[in-house]
Amino acid sequence: MLANNHQTRMLSNLTGYFRPKSTAETLALLQKNSGTILMIAGGTKLVSSQNDTVRELVDITGLNLDYIKEDMGVIRVGATTPLQKLVEAPIIKKMYNGIVSQAALLTQRSRMIRNMSTIGGELITTKSLSILYCVMLVLQAQVRIAGGEEFALAMNIFLNKKGVAGGLLMEVLIPYIRNYTYTGMSGIFPTQQSAPIILAGARLSLNKGLCENVKIAITGTEKVPQRIPAAETLIEGRRLSSETIAMAAERVYEAYKPMPDALASEEFRKEVSRLVVKKALHQCLERAEAEL
Repeated sequence: MLANNHQTRMLSNLTGYFRPKSTAETLALLQKNSGTILMIAGGTKLVSSQNDTVRELVDITGLNLDYIKEDMGVIRVGATTPLQKLVEAPIIKKMYNGIVSQAALLTQRSRMIRNMSTIGGELITTKSLSILYCVMLVLQAQVRIAGGEEFALAMNIFLNKKGVAGGLLMEVLIPYIRNYTYTGMSGIFPTQQSAPIILAGARLSLNKGLCENVKIAITGTEKVPQRIPAAETLIEGRRLSSETIAMAAERVYEAYKPMPDALASEEFRKEVSRLVVKKALHQCLERAEAEL
């Protein structure tokens, strides 16, 4: 699972397969990587793939990175943890109104694929419409990477961080804020089984009735989902209400720079950005009102 992992189209010239038992052994393989080694875990990204340059596969399922555990207020999810475990794990289902479980469920609609597809693989291969990455942005998740040294990166910079090439994604760290914190997620899906044309996620905390730690992210942006700081700043310190939500949605509309693709035009995504943000924030409001 390379931090600069590239998807391939078909593996027709393989000459070697490795299944290292330690991080050190894996990193040693990475050090000789000249663009011919591909890291795999669940292997779902290899289906219908093709790349004549890949010569060797390194299977990291022997590194014991399949786990979900709480540690000092942080949920640690190993990089090779299947998405289905995110759907089913009690601690994931109850945290943040179950938004991570829901994102994992929507990321891969097939349970068979969720049993194989890993959180690390999904994040490394993040695209513009990634539901899971969008949710991790609003939760301010981090990734822990092992290379020449071990270090953590915020979710919103790790895919673009220079010098990460050749590093190994070890785990995802999700801070767990329990009290008076609410989340929401809303998207437009062409069919019940399709990926969303656009999706927005939101998280905020309430302190004496006022919003703090507001995070809003949206998909359909170049090259991965992005947060909208202008809308977050507008809500900070205000009471959460329909009027505040409408203002935030308008701010998202102004700041949002969508990309066109085969699913939707730039104009369509721009226009419906208000709608998905409003729905995500209204979910936060409804959950706050139900609890308070």
